[in-house]
Amino acid sequence: MIFLGKNINRKKLLSKQELLQYLEENGRNDRVLADIRERYFFDFGNELIWRYPISDQLHMGTFIVLVKEGFLSLPFDLIDDRDYEILELQDIAMFDLESIQYFIDDWQRFSDDLMEAMMGIKNILAG
Repeated sequence: MIFLGKNINRKKLLSKQELLQYLEENGRNDRVLADIRERYFFDFGNELIWRYPISDQLHMGTFIVLVKEGFLSLPFDLIDDRDYEILELQDIAMFDLESIQYFIDDWQRFSDDLMEAMMGIKNILAG
């Protein structure tokens, strides 16, 4: 599979079940997810995990993780000062076209609103 300009050997990716088992055994948090990032970066030159810090109306945010089966959403609702994001493994889901489009549209609204606010701040500061 070609993704982000890289040839990704799916055989080297974790399966959804392997990822969940690793998190269950080692901790359901971002600190443990860092192990997967390191593995993926070593194997693929990219962490292949993205933090999506916007609420989907159900969770505070989610991680998007590439696994053998596709793209997995690992949501979180709590951030701890030691373990960082605490994952809600009971609510994981695979992305499909509809769900990723929702995330894209939501990100665009967030980005547009933030840019408009920052430009307004700049204009006020410039006098």
